[in-house]
Amino acid sequence: MACPDCFRGGAATGEPKGSMETLHGVETYIAGGAPPGIETSGSTIIFYTDAFGLKLVNNKLLADAYAIGTHCRVLVPDIIPGGPMDPAVMPIMDRVMTPVGLFNVPGQLARAWSLVRALSYFVPFFWRAFPSYKASYAPCLAYARKVRAGLPAGAKMGVAGFCWGGHQSLKLCTESAAEGGGGEQGLVDAQFCAHPSGLKMPDDVVQPVLRFKTPVAVAHAQEDFQLPTKKVEEAEALLRQEAGDGQGENGFYYQIRIYEGVQHGFAVRAKPGDEKEASGADEATVQAIEWFKRWL
Repeated sequence: MACPDCFRGGAATGEPKGSMETLHGVETYIAGGAPPGIETSGSTIIFYTDAFGLKLVNNKLLADAYAIGTHCRVLVPDIIPGGPMDPAVMPIMDRVMTPVGLFNVPGQLARAWSLVRALSYFVPFFWRAFPSYKASYAPCLAYARKVRAGLPAGAKMGVAGFCWGGHQSLKLCTESAAEGGGGEQGLVDAQFCAHPSGLKMPDDVVQPVLRFKTPVAVAHAQEDFQLPTKKVEEAEALLRQEAGDGQGENGFYYQIRIYEGVQHGFAVRAKPGDEKEASGADEATVQAIEWFKRWL
């Protein structure tokens, strides 16, 4: 089921510091903004975006923040099948979700028309690019393996994912580094995701930790319409049974943080004027940066 908040939020203001290049056959934003004189790590973070992809400046700005905070190379591939969602749908969805009095006939008609317009955006998107479709995941896997193969000796690879990209980032943790899936070395050295979409719970949170003992961190929105908090808590309870406390017991590391009072999408596109979401977005950025600094 589609989550209304997948297509809501606010567009940030700011000028991205990175550049666009074709990398492994995919148009890719290479994040920038590291202060002069700061030595860059040889490690790389692949940033899999929400449904709005590189059309939403928020994703570029957040990637820049990761590059500045971690000193890693951060890559944002334009990889959503058929292209990303148009950010123009966000104000339309806001009108759909704004309550209207039952007897406010003009308001109800306007709301119904907004819903029709919104459907014209997100039905085609989910038809071609639902997060769990093979057509969505296969290019992400191929790209990650090529990036991994091109790393300098001793470098590590992390993945970050948001909404649509959250599903991809978690599933990549169950893959081996070798082409074809052979071998016992995991593809991913560390993972962070916020409000992932299209998950099969609890497996899609538990298996990324168990398969290769990949350090996994999740920022969950307490009021996520698409992924109920109860399901996340059940997954965490299962992880405690299978992998311990997440702080190194039996060699497993994971971190699941529930952000109270925020909705799906908060880490990328906090709603304008919502101090709770703005604060949560800042805290999630710190969570991700500290996690990657620890493991990469």
